[in-house]
Amino acid sequence: MDKLSVLPESPEQKIALLQQMVDAEKRAREQAEAEAKKTLRQLQAQQRQTGLLETIATAANRAKDVTSAYQFVLELICKHYGWPVGHVYLKRSEGELVSTGIWYLEDAEKYASFHEASRDLVVVEGSCLKGTVLKNRRPFWLVDVAHTTAFTRHKEAAAAGLHFGFAFPIWIGQETVGIIEVFAPECAEPDQAMLDLVGQVGIQLGFVLDRERAMRKVHEREEYFRHLTQNALDLITILNGDGTIQYESPSMRQVLGWEESEYLGRNAFEFVHQEDLPEVIDAFTKALRTSGSTPPLTFRFKHKDGSWRVLEGIGNNLLADPVVKGIVFNSRDITERRKLEAQFIQSQKVQAIGQLAGGVAHDFNNILTAIIGYSELVINQLPEGGKLRDNVRQIKSAADRAAGLTRQLLAFSRKQVLQPRRINLNDTVMDMDKMLRRLLGEDIDFLTTLAPGLHRVKVDPVQIEQVILNLVVNARDAMSSNGRLTLQTSAVRLGEEYVRVNPDVAPADYVMLAVSDNGMGMPPEVRARLFEPFFTTKEVGKGTGLGLATCHGIVKQSGGHITCYSEVGKGTTFKVYLPVAEGETEHFDRGTDDNLLVGGKETLLIVEDEPLVRELAVVVLRDLGYEVLEAGNGLAALALVRNHKGNPIRMVITDVVMPEMGGRELAAELKLVLPDVKVLFCSGYTEDAVMHGGLLEPGTSFLGKPYTMTALSARTRELLGQEKPS
Repeated sequence: MDKLSVLPESPEQKIALLQQMVDAEKRAREQAEAEAKKTLRQLQAQQRQTGLLETIATAANRAKDVTSAYQFVLELICKHYGWPVGHVYLKRSEGELVSTGIWYLEDAEKYASFHEASRDLVVVEGSCLKGTVLKNRRPFWLVDVAHTTAFTRHKEAAAAGLHFGFAFPIWIGQETVGIIEVFAPECAEPDQAMLDLVGQVGIQLGFVLDRERAMRKVHEREEYFRHLTQNALDLITILNGDGTIQYESPSMRQVLGWEESEYLGRNAFEFVHQEDLPEVIDAFTKALRTSGSTPPLTFRFKHKDGSWRVLEGIGNNLLADPVVKGIVFNSRDITERRKLEAQFIQSQKVQAIGQLAGGVAHDFNNILTAIIGYSELVINQLPEGGKLRDNVRQIKSAADRAAGLTRQLLAFSRKQVLQPRRINLNDTVMDMDKMLRRLLGEDIDFLTTLAPGLHRVKVDPVQIEQVILNLVVNARDAMSSNGRLTLQTSAVRLGEEYVRVNPDVAPADYVMLAVSDNGMGMPPEVRARLFEPFFTTKEVGKGTGLGLATCHGIVKQSGGHITCYSEVGKGTTFKVYLPVAEGETEHFDRGTDDNLLVGGKETLLIVEDEPLVRELAVVVLRDLGYEVLEAGNGLAALALVRNHKGNPIRMVITDVVMPEMGGRELAAELKLVLPDVKVLFCSGYTEDAVMHGGLLEPGTSFLGKPYTMTALSARTRELLGQEKPS
């Protein structure tokens, strides 16, 4: 039975009932419509939020930088919720929040004072609106900031008509890295939808910041390695399977002189020295067959200037690597290191030979002293014109030649005794000019170019003449007729760059002497051995191989430096660098060369461990009228002096190197007993404490072995005084 079947019979009742039913249906329909509108509004709000989040996500992904992304998102959400003021803060490493300068101001003039008060704020954790968010890591709001005195800008907010204050975090993972702060005129509390949306916004903005940080780190790392690659002297080369250069580090230009356009795409084997090419190709072939690193490889590589540089490197087969797709070869220029190693080996070799040569020369000089001395005695006792006298002269002449050879050995081994003087090198060259021209002959054009106002150098004048003579003779022998030889002097400064290549030289001012010829020149393998003792390219019997070794020894012992520049067919230049010496020129007296033996009546003491030399000196000096005492070493000499009761000992002639007590120690002890005694040192060479680096101490008198009896008598008389006894 339906409702109409129970309707009252009266029309009025029926109408009233029907009206009730209509009203009920209307209310139900209105309620349904209201629910539908509410649902629609919710759906529309969700759609707007979804669209907003999509827009924010798209902006975050496409933004060029953090600032532009944050500015765009801030304006978007402020306009979405009707917030007229918005501001972004980011956290520093110290934990403080600082303003980014990113603002949204709906009316810049209206909110100018509030903006000014907020601009330079530094917020610490737990303080006010932003500090609370920083501490609790979740959104926080104040319903009325204008009346909240804890809010430091409440006066400016009230003046601007701002009441609602809301702040929410920007996230990277679980870390709060920043905060967005917004303000509005209405007092309100955020709903859950708003909280959900700002949570998503904070995550998206955190993603933007994290991405930029990661990109910055990548960029910094790229810059770091780019600077390393550009400034490193090591070479990084990437080759494909046939040796074509795919990549080369920028250091190629600095190390080998090539520009990128000159080597990219070319085969690396084009630049390898022909003699090293088989080994390089073999190593490359083996690298193609195996993965990983290859054994170290050393080879010569062509510099753009045409020279060859020695490279040392190691390869790594990364052809299978999807990124590299090549063989990576790391190498470095070891040319200078090889030169230094060669110089070191050469110096070790020269030092070893020098020690041997110096020792032989020392012992040989003792023998030669006896041969020359006794030859002189015999010659003086034989009549002029006799055959026997001539034979003895030949013996002495041969001994003199042997003495010259030992002098060369001592000069090479730097064990000779120099007697340096401050001289002007120009004067030395001019003094030798006539003699050098005779030596060179008329077929060779001899030129001198002398720099005016040259500084003094402190050298042994005789020895530096020997250097010039040896270099000139060497140049003469390298030229044919119509040759040209130039002798030049100049002042130079050897700086740090030169010293790096020549570590045995100190940076300083030098006087340079250059001897240049236009002769045949020398190949590199000959230049490398120039200063080796006994090395010569001359025919047998035409050279001892000691000339240049002697020059090297004299120059080095004088504190200088000697180099050679030579090219086959273009000639040779030797350059001698001598350190500048302050002070005036010192007079140099070569002495006389007569055979006059000068004697005296004084008492002398001969101290010599070589019996032949000692006996000879005793015989000669006694024949000249001196009273002579003798001892075999320093200790015996001291004992003799302490027990001597006769005439005072006026002079001691002592060898330098002796067993038990040497000459210097003896002289020091004698000065305590005989303060006025004269001392003459003699030696075949000396490398002891009496001579510092082969240079005589001031006031020290020295007579080198082998010496003649004339020289011994002259030096003795010179020290005792020139007046002859009556």
